[in-house]
Amino acid sequence: MKVHELVETFGRAGESDHPTDAVCEILESLRGRVEDVEKLLSFIPGTGGNPRQVFYRSPQLTLLKVCFPVGRRTPPHTHGTWAAILQLSGEERNTLYEREHGKLRKTGEVTLTPGAVLPLAAGAVHVVECRGDAPSLGLHVYGGDILVLPRRVWDPETLEEHPLDWALYEGFAQAASKASKAPLG
Repeated sequence: MKVHELVETFGRAGESDHPTDAVCEILESLRGRVEDVEKLLSFIPGTGGNPRQVFYRSPQLTLLKVCFPVGRRTPPHTHGTWAAILQLSGEERNTLYEREHGKLRKTGEVTLTPGAVLPLAAGAVHVVECRGDAPSLGLHVYGGDILVLPRRVWDPETLEEHPLDWALYEGFAQAASKASKAPLG
C-alpha cells in the first residue's frame, strides 16, 4: 500500500452515498495492519496542530495523522462534521458528551488501543486524552475540510461554549492537560 492508494480509497469512500459507513469499513479493514499504516505515514510529523497533521484535504474529506503527546488532554470540542479514528499506537481515552439544554452532559468513555476504530457522529462532542507512557497516534478521517469547517470548543473549567479559535483552543488544552480528569468525569 502506498499513500496515494490510501488517499484514493478514502476519497472514493468520502464521495459515496454513505461516507461514514464506507470510511469505517476501510478503517476496519486496516485494523490488523496498524504498524504498516503507521510506517506509511511516518513522513508526517503528526504534531504541531491540524495544518501540520493533514496529508489530504478536500471539501468532502480530510485525512490526518494525529499524535497526542503523553499527558495531553484536549478541551471538549466538535469537528463540525462526522469523524472516524483508527488508533495506530499508544492509548487514547475519549470522553463523550451530548449537548442538553445548552450544557454538556457526559455520556461515556471509550479507550482506544492499537487497531480500535471509533466513529463519531456529526455534532459529537468529545475530549481526547493520551493515556500511558507513549504518545497516542491515530489516523483521523473527517467528512469535510476540517481546516475551514465551523467548530465549537468548551472551556474545560467553566464549560462555556465558544467558536473554535486555535489560540483559545491551545490555552484550553493546556488547562485541560493540567486537570486531574476530563470535565464532568
